Amino acid sequence: MIFGYCVLHGFYSHRSPLHAARSVPLLCPGLAWRALRRLALPWLLLALHAAGASAANLAGGPMAGPATSGRVVVWLMTDGPAHVQLEYWPHGQPDAARRSAPVAVSPERGHTARVDLDGLHAATRYAYRVLLDGTPVELGDVPAFTTAPADPAAPRELVIATGSCNYVPDPPYEVTPDSFGAGFEIFDTIVARRPDVMLWLGDSIYYRDGDFAPADEAGARMQRRWAATRGFASLQRLLRTGQHVAIWDDHDYGPNNSNRDFALKGTSLELFQDYWANPSYGLPGVPGIFARVPLGDVELFLLDDRYHRDDDAGEDPARTMLGAAQLAWLKAALRDSLATFKLVANGSRMLSDRPSPESRGGEGWHNFPRERQAFLDWLATERIDGVFFLSGDIHYTHLTERERPGTYPLTELTCSPLTARVHPRPFPVREVPVTLVTQRNFCTLEFSGPAGARLLRVAAWNAAGTRLWQEEFAAARLRTP
Repeated sequence: MIFGYCVLHGFYSHRSPLHAARSVPLLCPGLAWRALRRLALPWLLLALHAAGASAANLAGGPMAGPATSGRVVVWLMTDGPAHVQLEYWPHGQPDAARRSAPVAVSPERGHTARVDLDGLHAATRYAYRVLLDGTPVELGDVPAFTTAPADPAAPRELVIATGSCNYVPDPPYEVTPDSFGAGFEIFDTIVARRPDVMLWLGDSIYYRDGDFAPADEAGARMQRRWAATRGFASLQRLLRTGQHVAIWDDHDYGPNNSNRDFALKGTSLELFQDYWANPSYGLPGVPGIFARVPLGDVELFLLDDRYHRDDDAGEDPARTMLGAAQLAWLKAALRDSLATFKLVANGSRMLSDRPSPESRGGEGWHNFPRERQAFLDWLATERIDGVFFLSGDIHYTHLTERERPGTYPLTELTCSPLTARVHPRPFPVREVPVTLVTQRNFCTLEFSGPAGARLLRVAAWNAAGTRLWQEEFAAARLRTP
């Protein structure tokens, strides 16, 4: 009876359900508000739905995660509690539309939802639309995604757009012309390239120092940072284009240059999972964001360079960026993969070195020389073909090539920034000639050609859509002689 009174008081007080739930402990001091909110919320949603009175609006997305041959998860965010469904159909066949099961969206996870669509046909383009409490949402365009081929190793025409460092200003404090974040037209420019996949290489949001204190408010403040960035108007068309997959770096994990000692890393991991639709996160007993994402004969190996990272400086030669468990997982995954192209994506640079011992080289795997060299030796010994590295972080773009005696050279594309400020004085780097970019940009990786003659074209583009450079990598160029 006390429970019923609390819920009804919150509902009929005309407050938001979240406000009502938070007011319950004042009426029912013997119950924890967070636990009671979990109990009360379904009843509130049911009452709203029965009355046909959903005031919720779509606030972010929808955004499809990576699709398999028969399944995809679509993320979205609303501005209030609702029941969410997707209506989806093979492109050009709206009469074959199906509806997903309804998903309750609650403040518990920042009004985010992941809608699971299964029973899909392989190698098929699907269009879809969002329904909030049974009412279709008008978006102005029709979101779509394409499922993977039935043969997991089949070659396919594939375009991956990628980039890092998306800084959304925080009004009214960050609205000056020289704000750290600008150039948001780049997102529509990416849409114009019609990518199948958008790979976010870290720093897709920027926490501010004030988001982490006081401790009892940090989780809510961090969540608001995610919601503000993900709901940013200029981002929405890109979110609705293709499929999205992401890793993090320091700024969407914690403070600048943060590592495993970050006290709120568990909260940060939960929020990352709430706002992305990656297929998996870490391993049982090994938390993190690392995962495999097969895309036909292209496979992504997403790395977590923060959760298990030691200090960048120190005398201990056993210092690690990835941690032993993640490194063992990466080796096993690369050895097991049948993909022609194996894209290893990390927030910090992996192959770049300091030009000289006394130079300032920034963050990167070069600060963990023993771990990196052991891995590179292992790659050569195991004769792993098709490896190509991707990274972000440093606010400029370039290709790095690392020669290896007796086998193919390793290449890394570092692509940054999308909308954050360009680094005014780039760290000295040994880049592939003409590939250094010191303006806001994104990159594309285009895969084409039949089996046995596959080709990767890598290009950098500025915010206006001008191609700045392009390099080609035949699959044979990434093969052990």
